[in-house]
Amino acid sequence: MFTWVKGNAYALVATLYENNITLNQAAAAYFQDVRWVMIGLDHDAKRLAIKPITKREIDLKLVALEQLHKISLGKGYARISNKQTMEEIARLINQPLHAQKYDGVYDEQEGLLIVDLNGEAMKG
Repeated sequence: MFTWVKGNAYALVATLYENNITLNQAAAAYFQDVRWVMIGLDHDAKRLAIKPITKREIDLKLVALEQLHKISLGKGYARISNKQTMEEIARLINQPLHAQKYDGVYDEQEGLLIVDLNGEAMKG
């Protein structure tokens, strides 16, 4: 009898580096139409949330400009660079960041990519 191995073709993965968060192609797909995001940290549950922010939301001043992070889209990935944010995430998980990969889920109702920082998906 075969036990089927979990694939990663459609897995949403966030890789945490010292200076940035890199999203794989599946996760980046949720950010194709935006250039700005907000990043939230749930210190109690050790979770990271990334919320896409539209130009319309910015124009209508529905978000505070100081909470915006630029997201850069590449071929097959997206990247959010902010050393200060990454230092805060490192403190949250109580370890230095060096290409740790974490699984994420996209909450359609809330419009958030949620990354569970409790369990590392795989070593980078």
